[in-house]
Amino acid sequence: MTDHAFYTLSITIAAALLAYIILWSGLQTFNANPTKRFWRIWSKLLLYYAAYTMPFWALLLIIGRVQQVTPMLAQLSPNAMLMAVIAMGLYFYTVVVQPNRLRLQHHAVDLGLTTPLTVAVLADLRIGLYSGKPRHISKLVATINALSADAVLITGDWLYYPSADLVGQLMLFKGVNKPVYTVMSTSDLRYQSINTTKQGQPLLEDTLANAFDVLDINYIGQQCTSLPLKCARTGNGRLIANQASYIKGHPDTSTQKYLQDNPVVAILCGWQDIPKQLNDDDTLNVPNKAVLSAEIEQATKPVIILASRFDSISDLPKSLQPRPLLITGAAKAIQKNILTAQKKQDIRRIGKQSSLLDNSRMGKQRGLYQHGSAQIFVSSGVGTRGLPFRWYRPTIDVLTIR
Repeated sequence: MTDHAFYTLSITIAAALLAYIILWSGLQTFNANPTKRFWRIWSKLLLYYAAYTMPFWALLLIIGRVQQVTPMLAQLSPNAMLMAVIAMGLYFYTVVVQPNRLRLQHHAVDLGLTTPLTVAVLADLRIGLYSGKPRHISKLVATINALSADAVLITGDWLYYPSADLVGQLMLFKGVNKPVYTVMSTSDLRYQSINTTKQGQPLLEDTLANAFDVLDINYIGQQCTSLPLKCARTGNGRLIANQASYIKGHPDTSTQKYLQDNPVVAILCGWQDIPKQLNDDDTLNVPNKAVLSAEIEQATKPVIILASRFDSISDLPKSLQPRPLLITGAAKAIQKNILTAQKKQDIRRIGKQSSLLDNSRMGKQRGLYQHGSAQIFVSSGVGTRGLPFRWYRPTIDVLTIR
């Protein structure tokens, strides 16, 4: 092949790669259905889909350098070429490979239970631009189904610019064979209530709360229920947890009979944070936190609290014994709050892992902490937001609570 023919072929391949990146990222930007920040979303997706083309760019660079296709490539030193190829490989790895390397992390927590419970914890799903593709959710569901766990707890942060067909994007979660409990984060609530078009129509075809109903996911914002979970088996064999709240001294008739046969081991409560601008939104229908605090104080069994934010600890009752276990995610704002609390010596980490100050940017902030009001478990999460890079592996935390 002549130098001119190879040059033409290289230019054609490069143009095709650029066209794929620009056009496909633009199409996916419209699929995300943004009403604002269109160009910001498009630029993020340009970076995301560019990562898939890195092997081709690296191959073109190497062949072009060997064939000396252009004077610039001919003058490129071997060290510079090697650095460029390594950078492309690292870019491809952190965007394409690392988010698919799902792993399990097992932890033991002492809460004084009469019978141990095992729960799988998922945080920061961020379904939308980068995460929540069918291959991601299928792997999550298959991994969860293979676990011997009593329940799945999701700490919120479900969405990150999802497609308009929210139920369709989340439908694979219906295959989970264990009871699933969740709360919403403040960003989820914004999608839920105020993320509308200029014409006042909903941005999404359905709300997140309605999607939970379709997918048999139990939303427990500001509610409590008993553990082990009261379950009913559906026609497809799936276990659905009882929605009834458990309040000290006031269980309903069916719950009362169940509790006689299956003594309560712990109380699971959802602690829902509401953005200030959404407090007056009637569609949220979230009870006052004072009511939930009183219910937690009345509990006669150890309490497990599911929350989207670490700083929920500031609203908890101070004198509970045993101290409740607060399970939360490790989003960026939570990392900042934990760092501040550590500096003030309000919390201390349990275990031999490095401190948050050394590793907060690398996903090492997960783990168990001790606080005067509660034990805190921080889950590192499985999704990606912001820029598409992911430096640490997506993790499902499996807690054995004794």
